[in-house]
Amino acid sequence: MASFTAPLSLPRGVDFSLPTCEETQCNGRGTCKDPMAGGGGGGSFCDCMLGYKGDRCEDTVNESLSVSLTLGVLAFIVGFILIAFLIAKIRQRQKRKRSELITRGYQVDV
Repeated sequence: MASFTAPLSLPRGVDFSLPTCEETQCNGRGTCKDPMAGGGGGGSFCDCMLGYKGDRCEDTVNESLSVSLTLGVLAFIVGFILIAFLIAKIRQRQKRKRSELITRGYQVDV
């Protein structure tokens, strides 16, 4: 014998395809809290996820860190390239001196 269950009906006037408070007010980075539940007043506010802050979770916590970190990494790369260039120039100059000494007839230990 097959069992039949009636489909669950949705409450009238409720559209679950609409965006939630978390998606609209908290930018998808937090949950909406109702201050009335805690005895407070005013409208809802966002309880932001880790790494986000602001009234609507619109700012990242490490926003200021990212700029300084990017500049630091860029400075390191530029410094590394400059040092490599200087070492290459010094070695090139040493090779040129050795080859000049050899062409003049001097014995050069390598």
